[in-house]
Amino acid sequence: MSATLTAVAQEGVPPLLKIRLPFSHRLNCFLRLWAFKILASIVFAVDRLLHPRPAHLCPTLTRSYPCRPNLETRVFYPPNYKSGDVLPLYLNIHGGAFALCDARQDDDFCIMWAEKTGMLIVSINYSKAPLYPFPTAVFDTGALIEAVLLDDSLPIDKTKVVVGGFSAGGNLALCASQLPAVKGKINALLAFYPIVDWSHPPSHKLSSRPYKGGPQDNLEYSSYWFDWGYVSPGQNRRDPLLSPCYARKEDLPAWIYIIGAEWDLLRLESQTMINELAGRGTFENQEDDFEVGKYKWTLARGCSHGFTHHFGQRREKKIRREEKCKPIYEAASKWLKKALRDDDHL
Repeated sequence: MSATLTAVAQEGVPPLLKIRLPFSHRLNCFLRLWAFKILASIVFAVDRLLHPRPAHLCPTLTRSYPCRPNLETRVFYPPNYKSGDVLPLYLNIHGGAFALCDARQDDDFCIMWAEKTGMLIVSINYSKAPLYPFPTAVFDTGALIEAVLLDDSLPIDKTKVVVGGFSAGGNLALCASQLPAVKGKINALLAFYPIVDWSHPPSHKLSSRPYKGGPQDNLEYSSYWFDWGYVSPGQNRRDPLLSPCYARKEDLPAWIYIIGAEWDLLRLESQTMINELAGRGTFENQEDDFEVGKYKWTLARGCSHGFTHHFGQRREKKIRREEKCKPIYEAASKWLKKALRDDDHL
């Protein structure tokens, strides 16, 4: 499998195999990741029990497809939908470092996004590490995208399809869009603070980033746990289905918009990737917002990884978060409308 996938990477890029780290490191990652997963599961379960969501904040319907019967997809119709209409499709992929949460964590975003864009939103789940390391989540995502596109019960305009995601979901959007069953069917891709390069450890990413003086990055230590859980020893870290920054440009969707966060450990790699896709060359101010052809980059100033989501925040913090997100969502919505008018690839 890995040899086949590596064959479609950028020419001249040598493989970089993951080495097996000392037992003490692996044990530490095992204990910390599983403790984190169990604690998160308990916290989310208790919150859902104590604060059940009202009907208007729930998906319009849910689906389970034969290709992945244990992975529920959640479907959100826009409020102005009329029977008989066909709608552009937005496939959402949740974050969680490939190991945590499920599609329910993005319900608030999906409801808002359906109303703002008028699109049909389908939120996708995937198998989690460490029980299911790479490439399971990529193939889960690809299989469910294919199943949704083949679902004639959904009012989908198959000429207008977008895939997007947060963090790990942004990575899976970039990776799954390269799969043969999906490639060429995605008009545009929207990624929020994705991880796009697994070839460098967190320590290297921290030391090499040019931006200093911000809040402590919440990925500084936990990244090691997630790396242990998702990437198996011997895996090529530069496989384009793992690290999409090594994918060929023609294997990715034609329109790509990446939103980075100023104080995010992952900012520099996604910033570099979108600049290279846009052919901007080497500039001192590559972090500056830009739109070149079909590629767009926005840096969320003053924000850290995961700034679009909240859990248990006080109302004041929630309002401040929503205010930061509002102009970004507005820009992304306008960009999507432009991308979906494009039919060069059809």
